[in-house]
Amino acid sequence: MDDIYAPHIAEIKKALGDSASEEAILADLGKLVKYRVPVAEAKRSIIKKYGGTDSVKKTLSEITAEDRDVEITVKVLEVTKRNVDIRGVSRTILTGIVADNTAQLPFTAWSELDLTKGEVVNLRGAYVRSWQNQIQINLGGRCDITKQDDAAGIEAEIMLTKLADVKEHANNLHILSVVLEANEQTVYTKEGDKTITSGILADDTAKLPFTSWVQNPNLTKDATIYIENAYAKVFRGVPAININEQTTISPSEKIVTPVVKANQQSVYDLLKQEGAIDIIIKGNIVCVRPGSGLIMRCPECKRVMQQNICRVHGPVVPVPDVRVKSVIDDGTGSLTLVLDARLTEELLGYGIEEAKKMTTDAISSEVVEGNIREQFVGKMVAVNGNMSNGEYGAILLAESAWFPVDDLKEEAIALLKERGV
Repeated sequence: MDDIYAPHIAEIKKALGDSASEEAILADLGKLVKYRVPVAEAKRSIIKKYGGTDSVKKTLSEITAEDRDVEITVKVLEVTKRNVDIRGVSRTILTGIVADNTAQLPFTAWSELDLTKGEVVNLRGAYVRSWQNQIQINLGGRCDITKQDDAAGIEAEIMLTKLADVKEHANNLHILSVVLEANEQTVYTKEGDKTITSGILADDTAKLPFTSWVQNPNLTKDATIYIENAYAKVFRGVPAININEQTTISPSEKIVTPVVKANQQSVYDLLKQEGAIDIIIKGNIVCVRPGSGLIMRCPECKRVMQQNICRVHGPVVPVPDVRVKSVIDDGTGSLTLVLDARLTEELLGYGIEEAKKMTTDAISSEVVEGNIREQFVGKMVAVNGNMSNGEYGAILLAESAWFPVDDLKEEAIALLKERGV
């Protein structure tokens, strides 16, 4: 038991100092665990028993998603006031980034606490949650804030976020990137017509779309910019950088080598991301899924229909379409690959009209799907497109696709060398 609970005993000792011996703590912890008290609750109970405070002192690198009451001393690197709707009630919260000499983490304060960018504070009574697989510090009404006079003890600066690491709902993003595309357009909002700027950002890891809800002269094509305090939302399955009034954009003289051409990636690497645009993968089609071939779409919402009935618009006159829904595997992993009518025709050699004729001649709606399965399964294909990774799994919507003509002999030799043959 000593080895299993050693980290927890060390935390308790850190909170109590010399108020209790290690032997006494171990005995109390063993007794509580024996009666199936959760370890986190057992630690709080022991700390209270010996007169310690509820909060356990930790550095940011020591914090885990199970921590419910911690004390940390941190520097406030970024703080932003936001208005949010919580169960129908408008509320002002603070979001930002805090850091010590071991790590930096995002935080959310659920009320307007006295926090200022650049100051060092001691936070007692903070709790921790995991949001979008990222640990986040939460500050509630019970959190006690003490300003620290000596700010020199923590040397921390904002860490840049690479575009490949951007996650859905991420806040307070600081990004150094190149503007590959920037276009103004007018959209309708609740406040009326609004001119926005949208386009593509790139750094040396990835490309992502962006939308700026405010006009900024630095958002011009080929400009290298430093973006402070942006946030991310998913757009068409891909995390998109959003810029608003609280975002600062400034030109940068730093050299950024952006990903310009489509970058070939392994499925394994793609599955670690929430989305990616303009990527290439190459692999074998291992199966063709039902729903491929000749399908019928609603003319209004474009949803696939069954028996001429749209689940949104009811009975409608359908619009015929063809597609391929398949699974592609490159040896590192697999994902769903979708080819639209244009790409289906390019690879198969026939389109919608021929598919309709095949269906009529065979008096079967499954004949086209069967033909696709015969021609596709087992073949190697290369595709370029955008990948989303959400509740329906990883899906690649292809923009282009082709059967590669690589030298199989060279690939076989390379594979044998990799295996040490």
